[in-house]
Amino acid sequence: MFYSTFNHIKLVKFVAPVFLLIFFVLDAHAAPKAELIKFWNDNEPLSTMQVDHNPWQEILTAYVDDQHASGINRFDYSAVTASDARKLKEYLAAIQKIEPRQLNPNEAKAYWINMFNAVLVDKVVDTYQSGSRRAIRRILNGGIRSSGWGKEVAEVVMQSISLNDIEHGILRPIWNDHRIHFALSANTVSGANIQKTAFSGNNIEELLEKARVEFFQHPRSVRVNGNRMILNSIFEWYASDFASNKRALLAYISENVSEDKRQAIRGLTKIRYDYSWNLNAPDAEVEDFEFISE
Repeated sequence: MFYSTFNHIKLVKFVAPVFLLIFFVLDAHAAPKAELIKFWNDNEPLSTMQVDHNPWQEILTAYVDDQHASGINRFDYSAVTASDARKLKEYLAAIQKIEPRQLNPNEAKAYWINMFNAVLVDKVVDTYQSGSRRAIRRILNGGIRSSGWGKEVAEVVMQSISLNDIEHGILRPIWNDHRIHFALSANTVSGANIQKTAFSGNNIEELLEKARVEFFQHPRSVRVNGNRMILNSIFEWYASDFASNKRALLAYISENVSEDKRQAIRGLTKIRYDYSWNLNAPDAEVEDFEFISE
């Protein structure tokens, strides 16, 4: 993922300089590459070690609404109690004491996905717990990325870890699984759903498939306006993770959408990319994702 505060990523270059001092913004074509951090490229295929993600599961069960009318899973940040906020921090502290290279590949993959998602939730919960209306309003309207994802958020095996490290230095290059983009929640209405079930080595394949299907079932993934296809910006930012070229990408998208939408996008060559960075809170505004066909 990368950073913007606008619904239409192409508008970033027109932002007044004063906003650039507040928000860490990258142009759409400057998505971080998948560059392996060799230190983490190791695991124990025969390991039976399992990570305890129960505290994270309890948080997800209590605060994720996976039946929201918008079709987008919502996290009720404002309802998080002080004790649950502490539980989340304790969970993050506990998993940082684990050596993920001693896990089997599925368990390690789940470990990093859960850490990424839990860290982001923790950051937003901190904002709500602060009680600052200004900060909450800003984060509701896309300010979640103001601190930058290149900063240290954890320390594992005495190695500083950032969100960029987890996504672009570990998950993407080691597993080479495009479904990761449907599992890492950016806490935004256009991003992947935050799942109500914590990832684990036992459920990761099932949950990744569920996440993929959910994403394509919702019009924030693909919709049509006249003779133009509107694609979620992740298909531009990480195009090479999904396919080797544009034709292959469109074929992949066509294979994953419903039959009605497949017929609607057939033959369309004009593409616009779109993304809303509004927070996935229950009261966050959502742009109209209605499937438009003129």
